[in-house]
Amino acid sequence: MFSTDTLHNSIDSLAQTTSVSQVETSVLKPFFELSETVDANTFLCPSVFQEHALKPINDAGLPILNSFNEWFFAVLFLGLVLYAWIVSFNIKRVGQMMNAIVGNRGFNRLTREGDVFSEQLFFPLIVLIVLCFSLFAYRIGMVFNLWKMSEPNAIITYGKVMFSVGALYLGRVILVKIHAWIFKEQNAAHHYLLNVFVFNTMISLLLLPLLLVAFFGDLRIQTGILYAMFFLSAICYVWRGFRSFSLINSLTKFSYFHNFLYLCTLEIGYYLSVYVVLNKLNDI
Repeated sequence: MFSTDTLHNSIDSLAQTTSVSQVETSVLKPFFELSETVDANTFLCPSVFQEHALKPINDAGLPILNSFNEWFFAVLFLGLVLYAWIVSFNIKRVGQMMNAIVGNRGFNRLTREGDVFSEQLFFPLIVLIVLCFSLFAYRIGMVFNLWKMSEPNAIITYGKVMFSVGALYLGRVILVKIHAWIFKEQNAAHHYLLNVFVFNTMISLLLLPLLLVAFFGDLRIQTGILYAMFFLSAICYVWRGFRSFSLINSLTKFSYFHNFLYLCTLEIGYYLSVYVVLNKLNDI
C-alpha cells in the first residue's frame, strides 16, 4: 500500500515533468509554426523535362551534302580506260618511251622508230596527261581549301582547272616553237618537246593509279599518297630538266650558260610570267 506522502511526491514529480514538457514544447513551437505556415505548393517545382519535346525547325528535312561525286569516278574511270588501252596495245612504244628517259641511247631508238607526235598514240596520251595533271592540281587545291569535291559546281571548277592545265601546256609548246623559229633550232626544239612529252607520259602513268586512292581512299592513306605523289613529281621534274639540258647541249651550238638560261626561261620563267599576269588580271 502506498502512503499518502508517496502519492503526493508522485503527483509533484508528474507536475514538474509536465511543466518541462510544456517549456520544451514552447521552445520548439516556433519551428513547427514556421513549417506550418509554409505553403505546400512551394516545394512542388515542375520538372525541366515536363512538357518538353524536340520540334524540328525545318519539317522538310535538312539537306546532306554527298561527299562522293559520280562524275569524279567517271573521269578517273576514263583515265584508267585510256591507261589500259595505251599499255595493252602499245606496250612496245610505251617501253621505248620509258627507256628514253634513262639515256641518249633509248631516246635515239625512240626517234628512229618514228615520230610520236604523228602517231595514233599521241592523242590518247595528250588526253591522259591533261586529265592526270588536272586531277592532281584539283586535289592539291582541295588540300589548300580552294574548293571541295562535294560542292554542287565542283564539275565546273574541275573544268576550269583542266582548261588551265591544257592552256599552260599549249602555251609552252607555242613558246618553244617561237624560240626555235627565232634561233633556227627546230631540231633541238623538237627533241626538247619530245623529252617533255615522254616525261609527262611517265608521270601520268605513275600518278593515275595513285589518284584513285587520293580521292576515294581513307583519309590517312590519302595524306601518305599525296606526299608520295609530290615526291615522285619533284624527282621526275628535276630529272626532266637534267635530260633536257643534256639534249639541248648535244644539238645546239650555244654555250652551257646560255642553254641553262634558256631552260630556266622555259621551265620556271614561263610559269612565273603566267602567275604574274593572272594576278594582274584579278586585281583589275
